[in-house]
Amino acid sequence: MRRRLLQALPGALLGCVAGTSWLAAPRVHAAERAWPYKPLTLIVPAAPGGGSDAVARIVAQALGEQLGQPVIVDNRAGAAGTLGVTVGLQAPADGHTLIWCTPSAQIMAAGSVRYDPVKDLAPVSMLVSASYLLVVGNQQPWHSTRELVEAARARPHAINYGTAGTGSFGHYMAASFGLAAGADLVQIPYTGEGPAMLALMRGDVQMGFISAAGALAQVTAGRVRALGVSAAAPMEGVPKSIPFVADALPGFDLVAINYLAVRAGTPQPVVDQLSQAVQAVLAKPAVRERVLALGVTPVASTPDVVSRRVEAERKRVQETVRRAGIVLQ
Repeated sequence: MRRRLLQALPGALLGCVAGTSWLAAPRVHAAERAWPYKPLTLIVPAAPGGGSDAVARIVAQALGEQLGQPVIVDNRAGAAGTLGVTVGLQAPADGHTLIWCTPSAQIMAAGSVRYDPVKDLAPVSMLVSASYLLVVGNQQPWHSTRELVEAARARPHAINYGTAGTGSFGHYMAASFGLAAGADLVQIPYTGEGPAMLALMRGDVQMGFISAAGALAQVTAGRVRALGVSAAAPMEGVPKSIPFVADALPGFDLVAINYLAVRAGTPQPVVDQLSQAVQAVLAKPAVRERVLALGVTPVASTPDVVSRRVEAERKRVQETVRRAGIVLQ
């Protein structure tokens, strides 16, 4: 009976029936395409010209070559880095939207952010470990950390510092500095490290903790002075001529981590493949050399390792935020 019905169908209609499976084939194939099957977007929650932006562009170019798809940097500065995370989390959890996470993404996320800083992000790999430089404008009279500490103690609330925003890691660094020095400092928040550095050069603010990646070029050019390094031990890429802040404030030892994350719910095989690609990229001598030249140390890892590091940093930072009375809104 079925054979007779098919034989009775007009040729055009039979062609439509046969063509149904032919048209469906590409859709089935698309669902099974190997990742990545289109260009990737890397959300960088910093203004162009800042430390994170400079490093991110190096990594994006190399990662695109590694994966065989372009990685397009999308700068989304604001809200101390959490705006970019919010934008990144609006994309599908398919592994094609990557989020460059600074400490403010999860470690220092304000209570008012529109996402759950623990549950909504899936860490992929560490990217860099970065010391910060204690920087002052050339208009300022201090030439050492010790001189700055003495001035800050003598003049409560008289010395201000620029940051990439309330809740940024530079804010945390300066607050930690104030606690260690026993001094009351005033924060002046900006929309990113780039604007904060410009304010330092103009003399709009007096001091600031700027990532080595965002500060070294200006320090080398003589536009600002670096009084100290936030880490208490030498780090690759940071000139040894810059003393440690710990020389004036024993025990001061702070380093920031930047890492890559995707939206939670991204298939684990995609997360693992992406993590392996990042590890391969950061192991390349040419990439390492370019990143180190910016004063930060490339450090890749598995997803588990970065997840544990983020959790440990989150607990440590929250204690300092409490002691310093920082309000993360």
